[in-house]
Amino acid sequence: MHASNKPDAPVAATFARLGPEIAAAVRALWAGSAGSTVRCVPTRRTVAMPIADGWLFGKWRRGKRTDAAAEWHWLHVLPLLGLRTPVPVVWIGRGRRSLLVTEGVAGHSLDVWMARAAEAGWLPELLVYLCEQVAPAVRQLHDRGLVYRDLYWNHIFVGDPRRGDPPVFLDVERVLRPWWRWRRWVEKDLAGLLSSIPAGISLPPRAALRFAQAYQGGSLRSIRASMLAIEAKAQRIRGHQPKFG
Repeated sequence: MHASNKPDAPVAATFARLGPEIAAAVRALWAGSAGSTVRCVPTRRTVAMPIADGWLFGKWRRGKRTDAAAEWHWLHVLPLLGLRTPVPVVWIGRGRRSLLVTEGVAGHSLDVWMARAAEAGWLPELLVYLCEQVAPAVRQLHDRGLVYRDLYWNHIFVGDPRRGDPPVFLDVERVLRPWWRWRRWVEKDLAGLLSSIPAGISLPPRAALRFAQAYQGGSLRSIRASMLAIEAKAQRIRGHQPKFG
């Protein structure tokens, strides 16, 4: 998704509102002359670019302007509701192309942390973190009448769970306030987490129930019925063929 390096007047005005270093970095991203690709599908490419005090992530889209607008919106709204997201920097577009830039997020996604914790022997400690930090954050989102619709462990980044660093939620463009079938959407969010546990990781007995209890409250017995629906949905998600490898 290469774009011209001669931005039109609205884009140039956007650059002018940024600080010099960030403006130069965004200009290079916009021109397609900088950054390393971290994910690429036919209509979207994500690149990472180092800067003096960290790095930037740029998400190119071809078409899908409504997705870019939705992500820009939720990157601003969700932190007001208590959910941490990447810090938005700028969103610019021309024709069918758009570029949304955020500050980089330190650490690793939680599926990577699970694999590391399992290998190093501190998976039980990580599960405590998930119950104490992630489950309440997801519940807070749902209590606001919102669902994530793309809630998988690889979309939640953490600096280091052993330090208790708070989770940061990525790829928020699909957040939705549904007006019907609420329970279905909530179960899909929770099933997304259950389905995206990395293959080969053996969780302690009743780990999923413990997470559900941290999310929902109440006794383990009281949430078994809802867990059956979540587990069934998770199984269907696992059976889906990925659209892009």
